Amino acid sequence: MATYQTTYTNAPPKGLHGQIASEEKCNKISRTVENLGGVRFGQPVQRGAADHGVVPFAAGGEFIGITVLNPAVPADVLVPDSYPRYFTGAFMTMGTMYVTAGGAVAQGDAVFYNTLTHRYVNAAGVDIVGPIPDAVFDTSGANGAIVEIALRLRASAPAA
Repeated sequence: MATYQTTYTNAPPKGLHGQIASEEKCNKISRTVENLGGVRFGQPVQRGAADHGVVPFAAGGEFIGITVLNPAVPADVLVPDSYPRYFTGAFMTMGTMYVTAGGAVAQGDAVFYNTLTHRYVNAAGVDIVGPIPDAVFDTSGANGAIVEIALRLRASAPAA
């Protein structure tokens, strides 16, 4: 017989990377993933080459939204926690989302994405794209913490 869970942490995680934090005012769209490696949950995307296509956000690209976590997507062995190529995914264009901080961040900071660590930071640098248009950190946190970002809901932070 399986053993029931007998230990619990003092502070369970408040959310998962790519999970919508609230539906206070949220908009999501469906788009087809064009990227060979897929698109990770919680990753910003830009307009792709085909109609209704998206690829990972890069410098100079037209930002579309952020990939929404969907536990119903079949697991990909090479890139887990992602929509695979040619899959139709959900992308948040407005709302709040839980993401993983890649360093200390404070509420109101501008939002950038580290393409190497797949975490969100508050300043430009190597392997970092952004700032993400009209996005701010809605909560503060340390490196590795789950924090909230607000997209097109709050006053935008000045570009760093």
